[in-house]
Amino acid sequence: MKKVVSLLLVSALLIGALSACKRNEPEPEPAPPEPVTPTYDYQDGEYTVSYAVPALDRTLDYLTISVKNDEITIVEAGCKEDVSLPAPSEETSGDAASAPTEPAAPSEPASSDASSEAAPAGESEYEAKANAQMKDIVAEYEAVEGDLERMEPVEGAEEHTYRFMRMMRTALKFAKAGDHTPVELGKYEDGSYEAVMPSFSASGWKDYVRLTVKDGLITDIDFNAQKESDPSVLITDDPDLNKEGATDSPSVYYPAIAKAFTDSNENLDSLSVPTGGAAAAKSFQKLMKPLLASMISGGGTQITAPRYVDGTYKAQMKEFDEHGWKDYVVVQIRSDKVSVKEFDAVSKADENKLKSQDAEMAAQMEEKTGTSPEAYTKELRSNLDAAGGDPVEMDTVAGATVSSNNFRLLVGQILATAAVNGDTEKTLEVESFPADLGPAEEEAASASQDAA
Repeated sequence: MKKVVSLLLVSALLIGALSACKRNEPEPEPAPPEPVTPTYDYQDGEYTVSYAVPALDRTLDYLTISVKNDEITIVEAGCKEDVSLPAPSEETSGDAASAPTEPAAPSEPASSDASSEAAPAGESEYEAKANAQMKDIVAEYEAVEGDLERMEPVEGAEEHTYRFMRMMRTALKFAKAGDHTPVELGKYEDGSYEAVMPSFSASGWKDYVRLTVKDGLITDIDFNAQKESDPSVLITDDPDLNKEGATDSPSVYYPAIAKAFTDSNENLDSLSVPTGGAAAAKSFQKLMKPLLASMISGGGTQITAPRYVDGTYKAQMKEFDEHGWKDYVVVQIRSDKVSVKEFDAVSKADENKLKSQDAEMAAQMEEKTGTSPEAYTKELRSNLDAAGGDPVEMDTVAGATVSSNNFRLLVGQILATAAVNGDTEKTLEVESFPADLGPAEEEAASASQDAA
């Protein structure tokens, strides 16, 4: 028995010793992590895209980009004159659709720096202008950090901006596939396109344009309008609007406008207007501008036309008020965003004098109403922005009720008429606000007018 106990004690001691030794052994080093292989959207290399069809200014755009670990670098971007076209002096006044529209003379380049320099050696005037514009386009591309969806067309170089966007989209598409084959583009991106007006007109019609592009060219185009009460009814088929034998009905001028567009080499600036079709022609231009931009740039195929036409508009009150002031407003619209550039009033006694320049009047107004022309104009701008550019929904400025109402009237009239049609040339004349105001409004208006 003693022998068995001794053996058990010895075994326990041995096990304890072995366990202690094991605890003192160092832990094995962890295995190093597997190296992470980076993944890229694009394959490295250079990719070249160019146009086989000239822009309206006779030049062919080209672009080469370099890709390295998804870093996109523009190697070269520019334009060269299409020497296959006849020289301007040799062109005839034949079929306008047979060649790009020829400008009478190149205007100043969009870049102010380039405009002060003569055309570089070896460049034609058309190339010099287009290449100056291309520098501005590349600068815009870099300013938005290569985000083509955020790019704004360079003023005066819209066509080249859209062509640049399409070249870049095409180059990136080929870079994704790793295809280094140089690409030549046709005039437009192939596809079926549709552009519609944002809402029905007051007469209950919504204009649209549908067209097909194949091999870079428009193969068919349909300009028409759907009836609000019955979308299956088209304006060219409506018996009430298309009397038998009439030459100025929608059934005549709607297709005539579409044909005039194709006959003018798809140049909206050269669009002829058939009898009775002035309003429809404006609608067609409004639809085609964003549609052409998308077709040229390789953007979407379903387009809703903007509510307003880009431009700068002016409206003024029709009469001077009893204190000898006439309010006016200058509004700039770009991509449906409404910005008020000026809101002021001219003096009847001296039409070179503005209300904003009358320090004495401003001091009197501030003392009586707590605001001034400078202050309420700033607040009116802010209120219009807060209302999403809708003058009906914007708040009135306390102490400047009459000025607020005039501001609403002027901006509202621009948005309801001139901006819809793109009439930037003339100044709108607007009737004053109706006199039948409520008591509280009338009192505020009176106080404001006394100071103003």
